[in-house]
Order: sequence, then C-alpha cells, then structure tokens
Amino acid sequence: MISKVKFSKFSIILTWGVIGLLCVGIICSWGIPKKVITGSVILAAMIVSGMFYAPRSIELTEDCLIIRSMLKKKCIPLSEIALAERCYPSGGGIRICASGGFMGYWGYFNDIVIGTYFGYFGDRDQCILLRLTNKRQYVISCENPDEMLMEIDRRIN
Repeated sequence: MISKVKFSKFSIILTWGVIGLLCVGIICSWGIPKKVITGSVILAAMIVSGMFYAPRSIELTEDCLIIRSMLKKKCIPLSEIALAERCYPSGGGIRICASGGFMGYWGYFNDIVIGTYFGYFGDRDQCILLRLTNKRQYVISCENPDEMLMEIDRRIN
C-alpha cells in the first residue's frame, strides 16, 4: 500500500514564501558578492535538507513501513512497531531540531501529550503516531491515514 503525503496550506505558503524572500534578497544584493553567496548557500542548504527529510509518500510492504523523500528512504520494520494510533501534534510543541512547516514538518519535536518524536508529516490533521519497541516514536502522515492505520494494525497484530 502506497499513500502520498499531502501538505497543509500553511506549509505550502510558508515554503514558497521563504524561497521567494530568499530569492528577492539575493537579487536585491546582486552587486555585493559576499551577500549573494551567503544567501545562495542558505537557500541551497534549506532546499537540500528539505529534499532529504520532507516526506513524499508512505509505503507499507510485507515487512517494512517506508517513508520516502526525494533523496532518501527510511525503513521502519513492522516487527519493531509496538503501537500505531491516530494523533494530532500540537502547534505549541517544541521543535528540538526540526522544520515547522518549511517543506512539511520534519525533524525532532517534543510535544506535551506525545513526548519526544521524529516527525515526517505534511498536515497535522492526517497524522499517525508509531511507537516502537525500543521506545522511539515517529509521527507520519499520508492522504489516507485511516486506511493506512488499519493496514498497519492488521500487519503488526
């Protein structure tokens, strides 16, 4: 089963706004090489890190849950998933080292209800919490979270 990750309107607007502002900054400082290089490096670093971590799709195979981004894939063995349930990460959670909307929500977060987790999600309304046997937690999202959750539950039980 494969399901694409849908990004929230906020995430889409924030991503294009940040990219646009950085491009405007680079263009406005065109005659100053140091500022152009600095702005270009910042823009490239943000886009590459987003391409590395921002989720594009969630795939469930017979033995693994795969989180795919543009530059990597993360495989979580189904044998390590202790519990899967729907969740709603709070907007007031602390980003330990994470993106709060730029190219989705990804990275380490700390939430009052959920605790510390690594997020790979695009829309808070479509999230699934995965609790692993080693006490790690992941929050993922996809276009069909209820179907994905039912399928994960079926395969881990």
